Amino acid sequence: MQTTTPTDAQTPIKPSPRPSRLLPIALFLCMEAVLLLIGAALPLYGLWFTTSSLNDLFPWLLQPTLWLFPDRPLNPTLLHAPHASPPFIALGWQDTGILLALFVVQFLIYAAAIHYLPRAIKLRAIVLSLLIFGLTGSLFATVTSPDIFSYIAYARIGVLYGLNPLTTIPRAISHDLVYQYIYWVDQPSAYGPVWAFISCSLQWLTSIFGTDHLAPMVLALRLLGLVAHLWSTLLIWSIAGYLQRARGEISARLRMQATLAFAWNPLLLFEACVNAHNDTVVFLFVLLALWFLVREQTPQLSLRTMLIVTMLLALGTCLKANVALLFPGFLLYLWTRQETIRTGISTLCQVLLLYAGIILALYAPFWQQGRLLVVLQVNPGTNRNINTLADLLTRLYNSVAHLFGAPIAPETGSPAENLLRLLSLALFLVCYALLCWQPLRGKYRLTTPLMLIRWMALAWFVYMLFGAPWFWPWYTVAFFGFAFLLEAANGFPWHLHHPLQQFSFPQAVRLFSFSLLSLYCLYTWSPYATFLPGLTDFRWAFLRGLWTWLVPLLVLAFRPSPNRTTILTEAD
Repeated sequence: MQTTTPTDAQTPIKPSPRPSRLLPIALFLCMEAVLLLIGAALPLYGLWFTTSSLNDLFPWLLQPTLWLFPDRPLNPTLLHAPHASPPFIALGWQDTGILLALFVVQFLIYAAAIHYLPRAIKLRAIVLSLLIFGLTGSLFATVTSPDIFSYIAYARIGVLYGLNPLTTIPRAISHDLVYQYIYWVDQPSAYGPVWAFISCSLQWLTSIFGTDHLAPMVLALRLLGLVAHLWSTLLIWSIAGYLQRARGEISARLRMQATLAFAWNPLLLFEACVNAHNDTVVFLFVLLALWFLVREQTPQLSLRTMLIVTMLLALGTCLKANVALLFPGFLLYLWTRQETIRTGISTLCQVLLLYAGIILALYAPFWQQGRLLVVLQVNPGTNRNINTLADLLTRLYNSVAHLFGAPIAPETGSPAENLLRLLSLALFLVCYALLCWQPLRGKYRLTTPLMLIRWMALAWFVYMLFGAPWFWPWYTVAFFGFAFLLEAANGFPWHLHHPLQQFSFPQAVRLFSFSLLSLYCLYTWSPYATFLPGLTDFRWAFLRGLWTWLVPLLVLAFRPSPNRTTILTEAD
């Protein structure tokens, strides 16, 4: 093995010694231990998170919390205490500090594992460890996002009540036991017919255990997230191999490192197996499309491959609409592979018709005389700012204006929020238009699957930064998947002047996942109930937009210079 740098291509560097065989076991046990500690800390009263309802059927799930925190009170909602009041501010800050410390320790273990384990483990070890981590998270007694209960509500609307889950609001089943856990009671499902089919199928299957408990459905959705994350891990491994062979740079270490980074990522594990967000399933459809794409070895894509990729992207779009942002990249990729303009136009028209036809066919049964479009009017994602720089500037402006005598701005829908939202969306449209225009030039044409993945990574990053003023950590699942694929293929070498080259700095990607996971600490009770000194209308929780982006951007600002960055060309 030989490692070279751009400045000294002939200087051999001794390979680093392989780690001890006990190190993988030690790091696995440390990761599992801190995961158990996080699961035990989440039910603490000061955090004020939502019960997962699993403790209704399995009361022993709260036993680790009672053992590890015997003197700290538990969230009374876990025991369905009526009229429970929020915790004291001091208690909330203490419990928030505990949770943040555990997230820091978890991230340090994760970083150590990525650094030391790629030479010491095989894919089988990643799969087995992921299964254990996933099952552990699936049994957490709480969730940090109530979205899982919205999934259950829409599924019960369709299966138990025979109503349209894409147009019926949860308030229509206010007598149902799931209603007390739902946050968005006046909003129809923001997800597509594919998710309705998946969630309703799970509800139908779990109904054999009865419908007077939510625990079977919660567990089913969490296990679905685990299966999707595990399957995606295997696809990351497979796609990375194809990308490396296409580049002629085979590195078993890089491939293992990227797969491990994806599989053990604390944020991805948390969103898949604890909060059970469907973004994990969404990304699985995208990865399947890329897997069929990279397996095609001929210069011209076969008709079969084009149809399969188009179908998978259409199914992903019918699960969550933001997948449509990736489809123009596939069209640009097809355009560059056509021999003549005539054949290019013909191919694009066929693919577009198939894509649109699948979407229309799947949505048609749920149309209900146009009521399906009501979600665009009531969905907070279409009219609110949160967890973004636009959100931070909105809250800061309203607070400063109040200091100068302006009335207190409403919590939602203030003029500043509306203006900054429009500015953010305008920036996104400009950036996205440039992204779609650049590949038409010779320098950035999408001639290979690797270049297509680069385009998708940047498109999703621009979407996160500007295109989703209503932004949550689970929106980033696709971005991290793309980033780890590029890491496996050494897809962002520093010596190439490419708009995406900053994403070759893996530390920034890792820290981005940490800042997103630790964002939940700003949603515990005390940050939301206390204000910054001197700003009577600015809560500590409103720093969420700054915290989300500051850590990775600071790392990028102090990244090493190109002449000190190594480019791996090893053959392990």
